[in-house]
Amino acid sequence: MIKERRDELVQTVCSMIKRYTSSKNDLSKGMKTVDAIERLGVDYHFEDEIRKFMDVLISTSIDENDLAGVALRFRLLRQHHYDITCDEVVRSFKDENGEHFKDNVRSNVSILLSLYEAAHLGKLAEDSLTDAIKFTTSCLSSISEANQLPHHVLERVRHALATPSQRRMKRLEAKLYISIYEKDDEGDQDILELAKLDFHILQLMHRDEVKSISLWYKELNPGSMLGEYVRERPVECYFWALGVFYEPKYAKARMMFAKLIKMFSVFDDTFDSYGTLEELCQFNQAVQRWDEEDARRIGKCYGYVMSHLSNTLDQFVEDGASAIGISCTKEIIKHVSRCMLQEVVWREEGQVPPVHDHLRITAISTFYWALACLSFTGMDAGDDVFSWAISFPKIIENAAMVSRLMDDISGHECEKERSNVATAVDCYIKEHGVTVDQAKEALGSLVEEQWRSINEEFLTNTTVPVEVLTRVVNLARVMDCMYKKLDGYTHSSETADPIDKLLNSCVNH
Repeated sequence: MIKERRDELVQTVCSMIKRYTSSKNDLSKGMKTVDAIERLGVDYHFEDEIRKFMDVLISTSIDENDLAGVALRFRLLRQHHYDITCDEVVRSFKDENGEHFKDNVRSNVSILLSLYEAAHLGKLAEDSLTDAIKFTTSCLSSISEANQLPHHVLERVRHALATPSQRRMKRLEAKLYISIYEKDDEGDQDILELAKLDFHILQLMHRDEVKSISLWYKELNPGSMLGEYVRERPVECYFWALGVFYEPKYAKARMMFAKLIKMFSVFDDTFDSYGTLEELCQFNQAVQRWDEEDARRIGKCYGYVMSHLSNTLDQFVEDGASAIGISCTKEIIKHVSRCMLQEVVWREEGQVPPVHDHLRITAISTFYWALACLSFTGMDAGDDVFSWAISFPKIIENAAMVSRLMDDISGHECEKERSNVATAVDCYIKEHGVTVDQAKEALGSLVEEQWRSINEEFLTNTTVPVEVLTRVVNLARVMDCMYKKLDGYTHSSETADPIDKLLNSCVNH
């Protein structure tokens, strides 16, 4: 009954998008509709219809007096891989001299929010959009602190300031945005009902999947074999996978990702918290040869890690995954192992390298490169995608850098206690002679730079499909969710609330 009603609403909303596409007079309403559909997480039902709407939007201008609409058009087009210029958009918000933002912008919440969200799609050299972020953040923060807005408007402002939509984990955004959208006087009741029903249907599917992952992990039982040094986080690993793909068609990819990130976690813990330098040198050699017997000769823990990692990857191939994709993943794991060993050498020798040298190694040791490749494998990507992925392309490097920097900034103190490896924070402090807070602030600016580069690579890359690039962006979004304040993987209580929102907490419908 619920699925039948959901399907009826899909047809209703589908007709709605087609109507906005055919009638340019309703383009403003159409943009708001598409934006709501995407933020509510039901856009996967309307991929063709939204694509046709965007084709119309790119060839149609918006009344320049509709500043919120101008910014929204810019954001939607960039989100959909249209590399449009930002010059006209920014100019619309400036005074005649082009030096200052118009006075009527400063106190208009709708305009500020629209510009704020759009500006986070900026590329590296687009300083005007960086300025727009600073301006809108300042204005919205002041408005929020004054606490004089209607509650539902204030909620929308604080939601945006906490994390712009471009960086939000999409499944979590869908859950949180439902409560915001249902208080919107301009919201469409059919879209709202569709979002609630669809969330409920997918939540049931995701619950079954996380049960399956938990049972798989219970059979794996690494804790009894490896001991207390292993972080037991199967549900958190599934949550990570859910951040990269939540749509039903990516169920296979989601399960593969959740399993492999768990195996990567065990691999990482073995380097960080268990092995001696001599053992890890031997283990790295076994990984380079992909030799399980060599790993077993070092000790039972190493044999366990190597055999289960290898068996997990081989099982993916048996289940129909691309053999080339898995082969590329194995090659990248070899790179990761070498980089992890270098970190151990630094630790044992008491070295604190320059920040650039540190990040060159540790961006790879995050495993994000390998996870990106594995995610493409689960999507049944073509061989050309793996040729691209194995080259460590810029957008994957950017996502890995976001991962490393956010991990080191939020987990600096924890990492010192857990493995005593020098973090990027330590390296920056030594290199520049600054305090911990100053180092974190500087590295935070570098995170912002990586995000602008991600935007640029997403917009300009024509080598691989947009669906592939989106997985890489989603990997960075997961880090923003899990590592914004604290290492949410090590300190799993930090992720308890978002996990509850996605897998336990229901929506009222």
